[in-house]
Amino acid sequence: MNTPDTTNARAPDRHLRITWLADRAGLRIEGELDRAGLPTLRRVLTSMPSGGTGLCIDLSGLTFIDSGCMRALVNAGAALHKGGGEQVLALGSVPPQMQRLFELIGWDRVPGLRLQAAYPS
Repeated sequence: MNTPDTTNARAPDRHLRITWLADRAGLRIEGELDRAGLPTLRRVLTSMPSGGTGLCIDLSGLTFIDSGCMRALVNAGAALHKGGGEQVLALGSVPPQMQRLFELIGWDRVPGLRLQAAYPS
């Protein structure tokens, strides 16, 4: 898989770790996604290679996410799907609280974004 030169990204507060997945196009996010980590998240999302059916983000290590970072994930999924394409951003191992927020806001219905309770195999 072709990935950007950076294999790990850390936000300035050190409570966030983003690594590239070895087995598919995507990322693993661990720790806290908040205002301090938003620039790092945006940078990594815009540098993700696209192609195939889309990208996967493993959220199994996520302990916190704020609404700005949730919005960044939604925007990344919508951008993948832009123009009626078939690509999606699959969020795997979505924590139950985050799943509920996506549903309450209506972001679970955004074209290009797929929420999965378990990490896709």
